[in-house]
Amino acid sequence: MAVMPLGEHLEELRRRLIICLVAVGAAFVLCWKFRHRIWLIVQRPHVLAMQALDLDTLLKYSSHFESFIAQIKTCMAFGLVLVSPVVIYQLWAFIAPGLFPHERRRGVRLAAACLLCLAAGVGFGYFVFLPVALRYLISLSGGWAEPVLMIGSYLSLVFTLTVALAIVFQTPVIIFYLIRWGVLEPAALQRCRKGFVLTAFIVGAILTPPDLVTQLMMAVTLIVLYDLGGLAAAPSRTAFRGFLGFTGAILLAGAVALAWFHLWPVGELAAVRGEVRMNDAVLAAGTAVRLRRGAVCRTGPQGLAEIAPADGEARIHLAPGGRLQVHGATGVSLYAGRCLVRCPGGGPAVSVRTAPARAELAGGRAEFHSPDPDTLTVTVFEGTAHVSAGGQDLRVAAGRTATFRSGGEPADLAAADSEWRTLLAPADPP
Repeated sequence: MAVMPLGEHLEELRRRLIICLVAVGAAFVLCWKFRHRIWLIVQRPHVLAMQALDLDTLLKYSSHFESFIAQIKTCMAFGLVLVSPVVIYQLWAFIAPGLFPHERRRGVRLAAACLLCLAAGVGFGYFVFLPVALRYLISLSGGWAEPVLMIGSYLSLVFTLTVALAIVFQTPVIIFYLIRWGVLEPAALQRCRKGFVLTAFIVGAILTPPDLVTQLMMAVTLIVLYDLGGLAAAPSRTAFRGFLGFTGAILLAGAVALAWFHLWPVGELAAVRGEVRMNDAVLAAGTAVRLRRGAVCRTGPQGLAEIAPADGEARIHLAPGGRLQVHGATGVSLYAGRCLVRCPGGGPAVSVRTAPARAELAGGRAEFHSPDPDTLTVTVFEGTAHVSAGGQDLRVAAGRTATFRSGGEPADLAAADSEWRTLLAPADPP
């Protein structure tokens, strides 16, 4: 057996670290050259979530350096991914001479399994977890608040969830080798399953934002991976039946929920006259289509549309130049223009949401006008409208109109400042 002195070990380590640093630096420079294309890839989950809710997809920044630092972090992360084969090889070349042949074989298999699961975790997060989580988190506002999303916060959230999923997806590898190396018995794995389910929900609550959907997605993913690791290490009829039972129930429940949310109609959109659009489809005058959650309805300069929710006999008329999004059978968000709501008494209330306020009409007839994203004017013809704005609940009675604004009204600051300077100026000495 060859023995290398400590000095040669350190020299070997130094040489391989320099190779890794040079490779990372070269990859960073290459990624910086294509940073705009890379950023399009990074913000794709955000764009999909915002487009689904018909919101502005442009990310903001609050300081001169925030966008620059975000680009540096993105290029560094992509550079590390790009040169990861070089770094892994240098690490393996430094460790491998000190291992026996059977240990090298085990190390190669373990590293390959870890890398495969890591790639699966990153792909699952990018294509499934992030778009669903971001859309749900943004939709929690209910359309009554306008999101101002910062580029730094978005990047931190993406990196945190991606790293968390990459770690979580190592669960099958850990379980597999714990059983194969005799550290854990298959029977003990089944006995500990209830405790692991509780642990999965605790881990999901720690690694994800404080909302139920993302925590549930993370916990369920962790439980499925736990069962998958045990099934791969010690396949048996009991383990296979338990895995299929849990996974099948989760997939069935998810499929039913998605089908209900995306496919179940919540109303009907009729084109009365002029140009009427639902999402990207143009409706001919006199035709009607079924409405589903998330659909965006638009009317042209001469267009007029009528929405008939599935629940009750309420009607929502969208005036020319209007734009609204349907959230449910009796809930819409008005982004621009005017709509007239007719709601018979005894039926469910119709909710109209905007950035400055949220209004409900349980019975009667009222007009809702949003001339700009920060203003809502409610005019009640019959009945009473209940409006929530600025943490207060207000009532607009029949024959009344009320205007709600976020951020106040435009002010003549120069005139007001001049007046106060005059009032506060010291009196001229006698």
